[in-house]
Amino acid sequence: MCSEWPLIPLRDFVDLLAGFAFKSTGYSDGQDDVRLLRGDNIAPGRVRWDGVKRWSRENAVGLERYALEPGDVVLAMDRPWIPAGLKVAQVQAADTPSYLVQRVARIRPASREDCSFLFALLSTPEFESYIQNVTTGTAVPHISAKQILDFEFRLPPAYVRAKVGEIVAALNERITLLRETNTTLEAMAQALFKSWFVDFDPVHARARGEQPAGLAPELAALFPDSFEESALGLVPKGWKYVSLKEATDIFDSKRIPLAGQERAKRKGPYPYYGAAALMDWVDDYIFDGVYLLMGEDGSVADASGYPITQYVWGKIWVNNHAHVLQGRNGISTEHLMLALKGVNIQPFITGAVQAKLSQSNMWRIQFLMPTQSVASAFADLISPMFAKIRANSEQAQTLANLRDTLLPRLISGQLRLPDAEAQLSEVGLCQ
Repeated sequence: MCSEWPLIPLRDFVDLLAGFAFKSTGYSDGQDDVRLLRGDNIAPGRVRWDGVKRWSRENAVGLERYALEPGDVVLAMDRPWIPAGLKVAQVQAADTPSYLVQRVARIRPASREDCSFLFALLSTPEFESYIQNVTTGTAVPHISAKQILDFEFRLPPAYVRAKVGEIVAALNERITLLRETNTTLEAMAQALFKSWFVDFDPVHARARGEQPAGLAPELAALFPDSFEESALGLVPKGWKYVSLKEATDIFDSKRIPLAGQERAKRKGPYPYYGAAALMDWVDDYIFDGVYLLMGEDGSVADASGYPITQYVWGKIWVNNHAHVLQGRNGISTEHLMLALKGVNIQPFITGAVQAKLSQSNMWRIQFLMPTQSVASAFADLISPMFAKIRANSEQAQTLANLRDTLLPRLISGQLRLPDAEAQLSEVGLCQ
């Protein structure tokens, strides 16, 4: 029984290392250089690399102790908790090589066989509640290494820890595969967009009297065989640059912000989005469909000046810090997203203290409008890709929910191993 398991502090089970103070002046742009794992790179349950900073390998000599390894658990020490959950994750093989940055804790058990159990333990509601209670500071809420190590828990026997580790590994492997598949699908859609609407490959081929590579004759015939001048340079004949407004339906007037205290009283199953990310879950929704969210203020652009966007669907709530968009005039929402991802919006942003992309400035963005036949053909090609992306994301979320509800009960002894295995078999993960 759980009550018979020894009660120990976390310090008796793990080694904790706080990260190194890498200076921003030494950041590198080299794609082959080592990634730096900062608090911003930890989302609840996973590592994410958008907005990644890098460090040259030459300057990393002597910093080997800060190198992360697959299986390591990382926890943000500044703003460790956000409404979406505790910023704790397990490092996967795809996340290495990478180095640990200050104000992030690397937590490693004495036995590598306990890595997945440790991640499960630190993902429990009990640990999350503990961190919330010991967090100090208002401007930047933070925790210390000592506070992390003071957490007490009942240590299950080795066979239970091993089974928990197997379950975590199996679920995480499936979730990672789904996310990697989505990355590949989006990259395929982005490559097709670039070929058609940036490099104009089919038009160039037809202008040379050639059959565009990879296109059926009836599809190739939709493209012109010449270019014409525009205010922004040569464009395929019959295409034109227009205000983004002509390609976009906007639903900002339907947005309703909810303060944190109000959201705390209205917990529910519907996602609540802010300017840059999912923030919470609430008991009602405003929108129902497929939308593109684009940051309006606060988190508006990344370090390179490209817009912060979110591709969302289903029944959702959005606050007033993100523009809510859909494609129009034959432009799909996915086409709109792929186009905006390649636009540097820095010239359209105002505000010295808090960046803002107003609606009027957003409409100054120029959008290349193809013929309706080309826009429709593009939508037909990418629609199945994004349908698969949505299905994969929903499956990954289902598996993450199962992980987050199953494991705390297993760790606490409330759920027997055979019962846990039965639930896993229902989602095709028989142990």
